[in-house]
Amino acid sequence: MRLAELAGRRVGVWGHGREGRAAVRAALTARAAGVVVVDAVPPVDLPPGVQAGSDVAELAGCAVVFRSPGISPYREDARALAARTTLTSGTGVALAEFAARDVPTLCVTGTKGKSTTSALAAAVLTAASRPAVHAGNIGTPLLDVLLDDAVAEGTPLVVEVSSYQAAAVEGWSGWGAVTSLAPEHLDWHGDVETYYRDKLHVFAGCGPESVVVSAQARSIAEQHLDPAVLVDPAELVPEARLAGFPLERLSGVHNVANLHVALAACVRMGVDLDRSAEAVRRAVAGFRALPHRLSPVATRDGVTFVDDALSTTPVSVRAAIDAFAGQQVTLIAGGQDRGLDYTDLAAAVVARGGTVQVLTIPDTGARFAADLRAAAAAAGVAAPVTETGSLADAVAEALRTARPGGLVLLSPGAPSYNRFRNYEELARTYEQILLDAGAQRV
Repeated sequence: MRLAELAGRRVGVWGHGREGRAAVRAALTARAAGVVVVDAVPPVDLPPGVQAGSDVAELAGCAVVFRSPGISPYREDARALAARTTLTSGTGVALAEFAARDVPTLCVTGTKGKSTTSALAAAVLTAASRPAVHAGNIGTPLLDVLLDDAVAEGTPLVVEVSSYQAAAVEGWSGWGAVTSLAPEHLDWHGDVETYYRDKLHVFAGCGPESVVVSAQARSIAEQHLDPAVLVDPAELVPEARLAGFPLERLSGVHNVANLHVALAACVRMGVDLDRSAEAVRRAVAGFRALPHRLSPVATRDGVTFVDDALSTTPVSVRAAIDAFAGQQVTLIAGGQDRGLDYTDLAAAVVARGGTVQVLTIPDTGARFAADLRAAAAAAGVAAPVTETGSLADAVAEALRTARPGGLVLLSPGAPSYNRFRNYEELARTYEQILLDAGAQRV
């Protein structure tokens, strides 16, 4: 759907978060005949003439409804609304507009690594004299980028796309990248196969060898996309070349894989790595961890405290502890329980031979602790776990037990909605507890 199709029509906006606010702006810019916003708490900060409500039934009279990403299309009320009107998304409309304007666009998705990979791709493009705009799930809604005319003619656009956003994109074709795939957001998608299908749906209209896919994700991607669409990073950037682009400020083999995908995607978009090698090398070497992704935030008494609050799956926790192999790690983990399996992670922790000690917090903490005890019993060793009742309790225990040279890692392996508004509030609380305890901000 294009913006022009909103003109003279009544437009609904379901959900008034960042993308919902951008959708209101887009509808007004397109001269919609009327705009109604529905949210659980009706917003009051709306432009003149925009109606607000809390009942989804109020959207039934709209010709087009923008569904915010957090609202699952598999909900009963969403299915009922879809049968009566046209549902669309801000990401889908913006991508259609950029495609019509021939904007070279790279969409990056994956269970984990999509923020870092998309940011790396934007940095590589910029270093190669193709300054890129980076937007999407990373923070700036695509509709705002569009309406602000932030993309000049010929400027590449790098978009981080979540599974929620990808599921609603229809008919887009451009460049793509897939970082990793593992079970996630099953409460929204319903089951793991639907999650994979929805996440990869954004690439359903892409052409041959236009989507770079990591080795880890390849077999799953082939089940949901035409294999001819996919290309291995090594076909575009031989692995031997990675040594020439060292990551000096990012830890972990998973980030090397993220870099490989980013470099390959940029090559697919036309970057000449030979010609731009030195500038790209400097950009990669200077690239810092993004907030809440294995990011050191404080130190105290020789102990480093790391914020990995965006880690919401067991797979991402495994990558986090692997990033600090050889170091003594105190892991703080736990959050909203969505039924994910922690047995493999527990086995990996026990296999570290005592170099990883775990402090669990509710709600998943109880299950993870039980899995750790079972894995330890099977190995004939002491269980490396202490259950605590809150983040504050876990941090206090970490401050008491971590030794100089060690590392305390907040990598929850679950969302934080059971105790916090979002991962950002979780991270702020973690850092504030540390500062109150006398730690120094990094």
